Amino acid sequence: MNALLIGASGYLGGLVAAGLLRDTGALIVAPLRAARTREGILAPIRDELRSEGRAECIDFERIVTVPLPSTADWSALDAVVEHYGIDQIVHCAGSVDYFNSELLREANIALTARLLELAKRHAMRRFVFLSTAFSSGYIDRPVREELHTDGDGIDPTEYTRTKRSAEALVAAGGVPYLIVRPGIVIGDSRDGRYSGKAYGLYQFWTAFERLLTDRYHEVLHVISPRVQLQLVHQNAFKNAFVAACRHLPLNSIVNLTSRPDALPTARALTQQFCERVARPQQIFFYNKLADVRADIVDRRMRMLLEFTAVNSEIAMHAWRFDNTALHTLRSLGLQFVDATLDTVLTCQNRFVQGSPRIQAYLAKNADLFAAQPGTVEVGAA
Repeated sequence: MNALLIGASGYLGGLVAAGLLRDTGALIVAPLRAARTREGILAPIRDELRSEGRAECIDFERIVTVPLPSTADWSALDAVVEHYGIDQIVHCAGSVDYFNSELLREANIALTARLLELAKRHAMRRFVFLSTAFSSGYIDRPVREELHTDGDGIDPTEYTRTKRSAEALVAAGGVPYLIVRPGIVIGDSRDGRYSGKAYGLYQFWTAFERLLTDRYHEVLHVISPRVQLQLVHQNAFKNAFVAACRHLPLNSIVNLTSRPDALPTARALTQQFCERVARPQQIFFYNKLADVRADIVDRRMRMLLEFTAVNSEIAMHAWRFDNTALHTLRSLGLQFVDATLDTVLTCQNRFVQGSPRIQAYLAKNADLFAAQPGTVEVGAA
């Protein structure tokens, strides 16, 4: 089905575009804001396909770019839909700004509503919506592949609430739908490449790079509970998203999360980074910000703890997911590489090797590094 792809200039939208080009014959029409260019969105898509050895056999003319209308007037897209024979909308745009409620409502709810009206006017065959695995909010049971209701759980942030509201709009929008809910997407499992923003695990790595490479720190304080971190490699996400579009029936919801028996804990991942990169003499491990010792006087250390506190809090929850749809896709041949401690190490190594600050830190402080840091547990296990 020819697709109107919203959000092609974003990290996940670009991966979706690469997957659709690689695995389908669809024409992709990508509306762009005025500041964006066709070459600007094609460059990372080409890089992604080139890394797989597929760029030479792809017809990039199958991506057509058009101007994104202002929020006040979307009538221009009616002509685009008719001209290019658009059969479906693939909606990968949105905001993940935890603290800007107005932007979250506009980007995650209002934009979805406008796109649903467009799909309904043209009797499109499907509306594909990229959501999040955490749209349920905190609940004490497995996250099922069904719609959530407000009041089931407490939301980690306003972001998850707006995504849940958008899912409800999609389901009630009068257009057949597919809702895709990925976990935290990280780099490719094979070579660790990653072009997304510094969210999740990359937030911690980037915070260390920017705040703690100024000198050697004999003691590190980190928030890192013994709870599995819900990571998904970008190659697994890309393969699964396209497979879901090709094989799942209309009005489906799919949780894209790694197998629980494979996933590493946040504690193991943090310890791996500290032992291989930071190399302190001692590590204090905390489960939450409230457990952090009050006598930490290192301003940069406290900045790191506060900067990563929200994502650390989300990681504390023992998320469990129903993966019925993903099991079906695996049985149909989907190649979905689960995230493990070793595959995340591949991403960590790529990040470290690409950071001049960390490389300088490693070279300057090699004589000070501990062979094996001591660890101290603070707070309840």
